[in-house]
Amino acid sequence: MEKLALITGGSGGLGECLAAELAAKGYRPVLVGRKEKKLQAVAARCGGEIFVCDLSEKEECRRLYEAYRKRPVQILINCAGFGVYGDFAGTELEEEMEMAAVNSLAVHRLTKLFLPDMERRGGCILNVASSAGLAPGGPYMAAYYATKAYVVSLTLGIAEELRAHKSRAYVGAFCPGPIDTPFFDRAGIGAAVKGAEPLQMARAAIRGMEKRKILIVPGTANRLACLAARLLPTRPVLAVNRRIQEKKGRK
Repeated sequence: MEKLALITGGSGGLGECLAAELAAKGYRPVLVGRKEKKLQAVAARCGGEIFVCDLSEKEECRRLYEAYRKRPVQILINCAGFGVYGDFAGTELEEEMEMAAVNSLAVHRLTKLFLPDMERRGGCILNVASSAGLAPGGPYMAAYYATKAYVVSLTLGIAEELRAHKSRAYVGAFCPGPIDTPFFDRAGIGAAVKGAEPLQMARAAIRGMEKRKILIVPGTANRLACLAARLLPTRPVLAVNRRIQEKKGRK
């Protein structure tokens, strides 16, 4: 029986690596994104199929669901997302609204749409958040950090509901640190530290999903940083985050 793994943001970076890893495990990747030529190139490499849509539009999220609701989607990975950098008073409102639509609302909509089907037949939803979503805030990337905090909070709340119901479905949040992908180019910044290899992060995400972890935080340094952000007083953590973001902006 065909097994489908639907991956948003599948045109490159982490999404492409997730598709390759799942293809090796016997899944047929469904690569979702706006850039048709890039999606086709990835699909040719991993033996998948593509679905071109703009996830910032709610109607497009619904169109994606309707196209696959009767097919055996066993895995949904919400990986699409981007960042906006700059002083909050000076960044473009519409760009941030688009970012919120992709990073948060598309995750919300697709999880909402696919989850009831997965509760009936079983399945996994992995929402790609970020270690930024576990921080108290991110000066100069305030809106981006907020979108990822939304994803983390939403996912953990749903996961506890599923646990209480002894559901066959799984929902988890993947919270990596910086990854060596075009994310930084899209945000117009440099990386403060060297990003992790996307293939390594894809494997960590899939391992966590297979173990049904509800919060997957890869890497010892990343886990320690996330723990410190939760335990230390808020103001010093914000100051550290500000200095990190300032360093990115000087790249």
